Formats: sequence, structure tokens, C-alpha cells
Amino acid sequence: MEEITRKRPGVWSATVEGGASYSVDIRLAGRDVTATTCNCPYDGAVCKHIVAVLYALREETPKRRGGRRKAPKLHFEDMLQKVNLEELRDFVRHQHETNRDFGDVFKMYFADKDSAINVTDQYRTIIRKIIRNHSNRGFMDYRQSFGFSKEIQPIMQTAYAAVSRKNYRDAAIVGRALLIEVMPIIEACDDSAGNIGDIIAQGIQLLQEVAEADTVSPELQSQLFDFVESSLSDKTWFDYGDFGYEMLAVAECIALKLDQERYLRLLDNLLKIHVGKYSDYLQEHLKKLKIRFLFAIGRTADAEKLTAANMDIVEVRRSAVQQAIDVRDFSKAKQLVWEGIRIAEGKQHPGTVQQWEEKLFDIAKLQGDTGTARQFAKKFAFDRGLNPKYYQEWKMTYPPSEWQTVLESHIQSVVAEEQKRPRKGSWDREDHSLFQRLSPVFIIEEQWQRLLGLILLTPV
Repeated sequence: MEEITRKRPGVWSATVEGGASYSVDIRLAGRDVTATTCNCPYDGAVCKHIVAVLYALREETPKRRGGRRKAPKLHFEDMLQKVNLEELRDFVRHQHETNRDFGDVFKMYFADKDSAINVTDQYRTIIRKIIRNHSNRGFMDYRQSFGFSKEIQPIMQTAYAAVSRKNYRDAAIVGRALLIEVMPIIEACDDSAGNIGDIIAQGIQLLQEVAEADTVSPELQSQLFDFVESSLSDKTWFDYGDFGYEMLAVAECIALKLDQERYLRLLDNLLKIHVGKYSDYLQEHLKKLKIRFLFAIGRTADAEKLTAANMDIVEVRRSAVQQAIDVRDFSKAKQLVWEGIRIAEGKQHPGTVQQWEEKLFDIAKLQGDTGTARQFAKKFAFDRGLNPKYYQEWKMTYPPSEWQTVLESHIQSVVAEEQKRPRKGSWDREDHSLFQRLSPVFIIEEQWQRLLGLILLTPV
């Protein structure tokens, strides 16, 4: 145990030496442990470092009650109140002389006091230093990512403190510096713990909060847009997680307040840049964003024109179908769906075909077209085994007085099909096939005698 400190009543912090130095925080409520954290890579609930600190705290607890009690130690806040200004300045000077990193942190925290400080370069230098400390020849492994994440968090806290003070300039500087320096790591790290990705996501979220703020200057908004625009020319942003799409959300937020045409030009430029064998998803996403944005800014005619030109995109066609349904133009909606089915069949996408058929089923129900609804409900009920939801939908298309006749006809048609179907081998037996197809029906209809008959006809 290197150090253990009581921050305030019930809150303890310690540094524990193991294979490396690890930071442990513990919260106590009386004799109960309410929370523990350790930055070691152990994946379980409580690591050995936490246990070591708990043992140390137990040793510090007086073994005997009563007697003379030691004067309580001053907590940090109490001590701070007792220190005068000159003493505090002397302490800061001493820390600056003995701890170079402290000077960097101090200057960054009070950077708004000196316009000559290039805050962006300062932050980038600090972040690069942290990266070097937690990587090996440019590669950051699983364990190193934990220490890196922990050391970056104070910088993030500084940025969010700037947001709370409405100092959006400094917050944006931190966000940009983080993303510039940390994004390249994603290609050279083991981020199975998600630490690097989380830092990048936090940096983007920081920019999003700045973009959404009502009092951000147009100049800063334009600078943020410049940063997003230049960053997204690198496909890496779209190759790892949703970072590129989250950055586009920042740009869209700014564009709605500043320059709508600039966002549309950004989307068009990205559509030209990001092409190739594996760019289909990104291309479709960018087109969907453009259509949505055009509708949002009231350019309905342009949005509808772009929609018509991109009907091969499932989500675009689905939106057009829903618009037709909303105005009860069922004929147009069905035409769009059938075209979608033909496209999906041509691409050999059976899942998409079923989605479109389910939409036809929904339209049939809205129209009161019982025959079509019945046809699709039965198809979906028996497509893959038995689907109880669609089975009940199929059943509900008949009056109770007709159902038993319909059900019996279905059972007999299954039996006839299995009797006529050519067998593929000794393993493909009629009794097994009948059991697989009819036992779920007998169960849902509670026809136990017929189910028992199937079981007896199907030897193990």
C-alpha cells in the first residue's frame, strides 16, 4: 500500500502497488461498503487491490471504543479554507517547479487569462504525451487502454466545466484536440474494453453540446463545421463504430442554425469521396440524411425528387409507402411495395421480401381486404415452423362457425402433401414430417388426442 487518503467522510482514495500502480476509490456508509472502483484490468466484481485497501481501512479503525480520541484530521476543503492567498501561490509555484505536468494543467485551466497561449497546441501536446505513456511503438494494448482512459478523464472534465461556464471556445478546443490525437489510435489498439471508442464518443458529444448551445458565436460554429468537414474526408471515421454518423449529426445541428446549403454540399461531397466495393451502406445512409434534411428545411419538392431517384433504398421506399398510407392512397402504397418486392427478389434478399409482404398484409387489414389479409397471415403462420401471432391472425379472418372446417381442410392438405412428396432418403420420413408440421397445430388448438396419435405413429 503506497498511499491511502480520506477525501471526506466516508470517501477514501488509495494507490496500490501491483504489477503497476493502481488507483482505488471506496465509499463507506457506517460499516457498509457502498461503492468501489479500481482502474486495474480485472474483469470481476472486486479485485485484490480493493480488498487490500479494505483491509488497510479496517486496521485504521480503532480496536477499542472509548478513551481519548485523536483530534480529527482536517479534510481537504477545511484545509483549503485555512490557507491564505500567498500560501496558496507558494504552493502552486512549488508544484510547478517539482511537477512539470502540473504546470501544463494549471495553464490549461486558466488559459482564458492569457490570449497569447495557443490552447489547441497545448492540449494536443498534453494528449500526445499521455498517448506515448500508455502505448508501445504506437500500439495500445488492452491493459494500457485503461490507464490511458483514466488519465484522459481530467481533460474531459475540464472541457465539461468549460461548457457549464458557457466557455464554448475552450470546450470546442478540447473536443477537437482529443479527436485529432485519439482517432488515429483506433486503428492501432486493442479496444476490446471499449475505452478508446468511449473517449472518441465523449469528444464528439462535447462538440454536439457546443453545437446545440444557443449562445455559441457564428464564428465558432463555422470553425466546428470546418473541423467536421475536414475530418470526414477520412473514411476511418465511418469504418469504426458510428463516429462518422455522429459527426454528421454535429454538422447538421450547426447547419440548421448557420448555413443549410453548406450541409447539403458536405453530403454531396461525401457521396463523391466515399465510393467503392464496401461503400453501399454509407452511400445509402448519406442519401437518406439528405432526403430527411430537405424535408426538415421545407424543400419538399427537392426531397420528393430525390426520393423518387432512390427508391432502390429500402428505407427510402418504406418512407414513401408510409406517406401514401397516411393519405390513404392504398393503390399507390401497394404499387410501391410490389416494386420493392421485385427489387429485393432480384438482389436475393428474402428477408426484405418478407418485410414488404408484411406491409401488404398491414395494408390489406387497413383496407378491410379479408381475402388478401387471410392469404398473407396463413403464409406467415407456417413459413418457418408455426408462428403463433400470425396463426391467430389467420384464424381471426374466419367466423368461429367456419373455423373447424377450415382447420380440418388445412390438416388434410398437409397430410396429402406429405404423402405425395418424393422422399430424399431414409432419414426423410413421412411420419417425422407430419409430426413437425402438425404437432404445433394440435398443441395450439389443444387437440391432445390427435397429438398423442402423432406421437405413437412417430417412433424414436
